[in-house]
Amino acid sequence: MPPTRLASIAVALALAVTGCSGGDDDDTAAEKGDAETSSAEFAKPAVELEVVKADLVSPHRPLSPLEEPTKTEVTELVEDLLLITSAGPLSVGKAGGGFADLFTPDAGARAAGDDRDVVFDEEVPRFGELRQDEATLELMGLAGSMDPATSLVVAVYHWSVASMERPSDRIERKGELHLVRDGGEWKIGAYVLAVTRTVDDETTTTTAESG
Repeated sequence: MPPTRLASIAVALALAVTGCSGGDDDDTAAEKGDAETSSAEFAKPAVELEVVKADLVSPHRPLSPLEEPTKTEVTELVEDLLLITSAGPLSVGKAGGGFADLFTPDAGARAAGDDRDVVFDEEVPRFGELRQDEATLELMGLAGSMDPATSLVVAVYHWSVASMERPSDRIERKGELHLVRDGGEWKIGAYVLAVTRTVDDETTTTTAESG
């Protein structure tokens, strides 16, 4: 299971402002149970995430779907993060550009510095063509009591890929991203990450958490 600190905070806030009923929880569980695992094969670096849940919690209205513009922007941001830091290095041997644009300054500096060995798959032997076995994303947006606009999104992803040339080599990533508006755009302001790498029959798991 992925780390749960940020998601736990979001859930606590959600319950505080909505008083969600048990029926809503049952519906959500059923929705998650019906979601299919995303799978695909990519000759070039690519990431395609399946959004299995996208809810908005607000004191102004009952639990509702996250608005489409925010859902689209955040999904594309998470896909870009995985493409730049993992799919790119695994496929072509180097990370892509634009990494700093995905983060607030403090979070980006930590991710590119102290946590780089967790965030990037730069030191892993090149996988070549990738087989994407799992690519799911859950989103929870939160709106404040004074402003009905979505002010925070917690994104929880599960992304697992294997090498088509060496199927036993695989990367599994689980993470929680805490996204906030910065200069009118969604940025990653905090994160909890876990990556499990299996290469040459050796498996290692490492984690990182921003302050």
